[in-house]
Amino acid sequence: MTTLISTTPPASAPDAPRSPGHLVAWLSNPRNALLAGVLILTAGVGLDALSDPDVWWHIRLGDWIIAHHQIPAGELFAYTAFGNPLVAHEWLSETIFAALAAVGGLLVVTVLMGLVAWSAMGATLLRGRLRGAGPVVLAVGLALGARTAEPVLGTRPQVFTFALVCWTLWIAESYLRSGGRRLWLLPPLFLLWANLHAGFIAGIGLLVIVVVTEAVKRRWSIGMVASRQRITQLGVAVGASALAACVNPYGPGLFIFAATTGGAERQKGIIEWQSPNFGDPTMWVLLALLLTFAALTVTVLARPALRRHFDLRDFVLAAVGAGLALTSVRNTAICVAVMIPPWMAMAAAVLRSLETRRASKRPATRPGHAAPAMGVALIAVGVLGVGAVGARVAQSATPQGIATAYPACATAVLARSPTTQRVFTAYGTGGYVIYRLWPRASVYEYGESISLGTAVFGDYVRIAAGAVTTPTALQLLTSSDTTAVLYSKGALTDELGATPGWTQVVDDHGVLLYLRGDAAWALGATCAGSATG
Repeated sequence: MTTLISTTPPASAPDAPRSPGHLVAWLSNPRNALLAGVLILTAGVGLDALSDPDVWWHIRLGDWIIAHHQIPAGELFAYTAFGNPLVAHEWLSETIFAALAAVGGLLVVTVLMGLVAWSAMGATLLRGRLRGAGPVVLAVGLALGARTAEPVLGTRPQVFTFALVCWTLWIAESYLRSGGRRLWLLPPLFLLWANLHAGFIAGIGLLVIVVVTEAVKRRWSIGMVASRQRITQLGVAVGASALAACVNPYGPGLFIFAATTGGAERQKGIIEWQSPNFGDPTMWVLLALLLTFAALTVTVLARPALRRHFDLRDFVLAAVGAGLALTSVRNTAICVAVMIPPWMAMAAAVLRSLETRRASKRPATRPGHAAPAMGVALIAVGVLGVGAVGARVAQSATPQGIATAYPACATAVLARSPTTQRVFTAYGTGGYVIYRLWPRASVYEYGESISLGTAVFGDYVRIAAGAVTTPTALQLLTSSDTTAVLYSKGALTDELGATPGWTQVVDDHGVLLYLRGDAAWALGATCAGSATG
């Protein structure tokens, strides 16, 4: 049976308070207050200043763009690949990062990306509400989505993609339900998105899926369908969005770059590009989302009265999101964006079914309301929770906090060098060294590993492991004319300590700095907690 999508909002969706009297009544309902408290708490999920070490080189590249009024065409920071073609697909994000860091330091950048991530939670709430989910289910779904996405959020450009996927789907879904002009926000949104992060291709792909599945539903009268005109208009908007996304420094070629990068990066063994390891506790929430979604789907399909809550479009999007997340950890946020709203819809349907069964077995009772104080308390818990997260993040973004996560002291020693240094350091430390020392120092490898290629990354891995078979770690350091090694104590530093010509200068909380050749300029340097001086 074909059913045109209704333009009226679902009755179970909670209304926001519109006046002081409504506010008191709204707060008196603990379910509404629970939702408000959870929504506030999700504001802290994306607040993380130091978890992504790439933020440092993003800021430095943004500085270069601002200073030179152009986008670099070649590699700048790695001496192993200097001048290699560089696709700066995040150039606008990096410019924003640099501009904000110049005003308020790392903390301001962190707050911005936290707000961007929070906006994704807001869009997810709206999409769940659009499907008729009540406040308790919305709160649980938001909490589940936030905890699932948390490991891949932080101060990084890809958070823009997470938020824009959520808002893109809200625009498409709300338009299919009720029409309106919001549909034409999509082309300018993709114009912006294609210059912030190459993940825009995910948005285009998801919208194509929406259009195709809606057309299939209409052709074969599957469930609730939108009008032919709206489906057609959405298809036109998607085409216009794809054209708008071509307005970037690399034109249509950015589509090819975005579509092919993942395969090359997965070959390098970088954890976030690999499939999730469900032995890792941080991935258990993702597993819980996948399993509960599957269980809800089976439950809804098994009960004829609930099948109308199963939407082919949602199922296809969820299958794609799950596939992406199971292919690469960094796609977890996209999985959350496409799975949580239908999870909310199915959970709400199952919950209503259970409540109806229970109600039929007991006398009807008049629903009561708690005192507004309970609602205020629940919201206060959310505010206090976010405040605690904010205080922790603010502390971590101070020089003292940064020094606990990065070798600030050893880097300060390198800053005194009378000559330019070529520094081999850990993949996760390279960005910080670039931020502190470039152009007075360059690094062997860092987070922008795409322009460096697989060969450089393979050599990096051999050096980091202290390889003793040809080519050995020492041979690779010599052939690349590396002048400094800043690395955690281990096989590599043991080899350097036993090799004439390499001098250990400082121990920065277990990260050792070795210099090749003349190290007289650094002798006498010390770091707090050093084992040597």
